[in-house]
Amino acid sequence: MSAYLVSYLAIALSIRLLAGYLTVIEIGLLRSVGSLAIAGSAVWAGGAEERRKILPAKLREDIARSVLHLAGSLALIWSLAHLPLALVTTIEFSGPLFAALLLFLALRRRPGTGPAVGLVVLATGIGLLVFRLNAVPNSDLAIAIGAVAVLTTTNLMLARLAAQRSTLSIVLLMHAIQLPLYLLLWFFVPEQWSPPSQPYRLAFALPELAVIGGTVLALIVGGFVSQAALANASRHASPLQLCSADTLRVPLITLAAYLLLAELPPAELWLPGLWVLCGVVITSLPTTVGRKLRPEQAERG
Repeated sequence: MSAYLVSYLAIALSIRLLAGYLTVIEIGLLRSVGSLAIAGSAVWAGGAEERRKILPAKLREDIARSVLHLAGSLALIWSLAHLPLALVTTIEFSGPLFAALLLFLALRRRPGTGPAVGLVVLATGIGLLVFRLNAVPNSDLAIAIGAVAVLTTTNLMLARLAAQRSTLSIVLLMHAIQLPLYLLLWFFVPEQWSPPSQPYRLAFALPELAVIGGTVLALIVGGFVSQAALANASRHASPLQLCSADTLRVPLITLAAYLLLAELPPAELWLPGLWVLCGVVITSLPTTVGRKLRPEQAERG
């Protein structure tokens, strides 16, 4: 999970800095092309045996997840380019709420007592956050929350796919499906579809060419590593714990935004942010397993 946290940090900062040069769709397209090239190279280097395992018998679930992931990614890129980083990452704390709702609707699986308490604390913190941030338009918050809901859904679908296939197969097919969709959007969607974001600069002097090259490299590598690491992590944790642990990147993003971009989170964010963090910590605590049966009880069972 540490690889995922580092890669997401690289992606968030890269999007922030590239927003002054590229549109939202161009940033998504660049990430898709780079990740596809890395995944394709890894599959090719794996030999004929690895290439035979790439295509599954059915692509329906891959197509559905790829389309949803594209929509959620564009909404998240838009949010990272237009809203304070600390605000976007705090809103992403709502991921466990959507995960719990989806698990209940799909599997009728209810969280235990501890996670349920954490979800209640989390929900009240998100409500307090939305109530206190009067300076942020509701439409902007809706885009950010919508991105979290869609990407949480794709993460749960990823956990299902990871139990059946290799990580390279999942990542390669996702970006192969997304690439023509990104190209269509790039050709036909006008640049004025969203208001321009302000150009962001590093807090210290660095040649512009080095900044652009470094951010492009970080976006491409981070995009591939984040999906690969998340697929591997989904094999070792429950979906609710995974979504909760995923949102622990917020303090990391907040610190990086301050050190690298000299960006302090809004003052209205501190109290609801800490309240939400408490909810996430409670939700992600491991649940205790029921005590084991004694031998005579097992025999009677």
